[in-house]
Amino acid sequence: MVFQDILRNSDITIEAKGVYAYLAGFAGTSDECYPSITLMCEEMGISKTRLYKHMDVLIQYGVVEKIQTYNGNIKGKVIYKLTHSVNIDNFRVPRNGETENCNQIPSESVSEKLGIRENGNPQSEETKNNSLKNNSNKNNNINYQLIADMYNATCVSFPRLTKLSDRRKKAIKARLKNYSIEDFKKLFEMAEGSSFLKGQNTRNWSATFDWLIMDGNMAKVLDGNYADNGRNEVQQSQPKVNAYQEQMEKMLGENYKPTEGPFF
Repeated sequence: MVFQDILRNSDITIEAKGVYAYLAGFAGTSDECYPSITLMCEEMGISKTRLYKHMDVLIQYGVVEKIQTYNGNIKGKVIYKLTHSVNIDNFRVPRNGETENCNQIPSESVSEKLGIRENGNPQSEETKNNSLKNNSNKNNNINYQLIADMYNATCVSFPRLTKLSDRRKKAIKARLKNYSIEDFKKLFEMAEGSSFLKGQNTRNWSATFDWLIMDGNMAKVLDGNYADNGRNEVQQSQPKVNAYQEQMEKMLGENYKPTEGPFF
């Protein structure tokens, strides 16, 4: 059973909602299931990295509880228990093995959510609220120039970024809701290593900073869709873009969202 409270929550990514719906289909009325990572990736058509990222969103919001079972000292199956509710305060210290291969929650944010100092003593409610407020302020102080400098230093084969417009800052801020600074670094490194994105394709087209930081494009580059794996594979990865889509992308940039395949 899929609950509307999850699907209509704007803070949860669309991929995370898809993972939730998939797990709900397995769980049925028991609200528990244990599909393997390999099976989920194969049937949903996503990479392990992407699955872990959006599964982590569900776990952090308390929609899914991930339980590692053991047979003696040997790890058994992982059980996913669906709560069907969103609770942003539902942070807890993961059990052994629960965060294996996953994007782990920083220990500082976990301790602050639990109201615990480094010495293990509970924080006062006032101290806890101040900590959360400070964290919120830090999240709003995005170093846009750092990302611009990272792009210029890494993507030397691409047009140089000379100005951070409001539209570009808005796009960077939107991506940072689901990606880290390290993801941006990896994005630029993979783009610089892609012959196709640098113009070696039948259209003589090359990517730009604006194209790279679009949501769908960033995900595809990080998934390795444009990696150099041989000339034939590079040619096969050529996006099917017609003249209309090219013109709309130039005009609208980040706001243009062409119709593609499944959102995964």
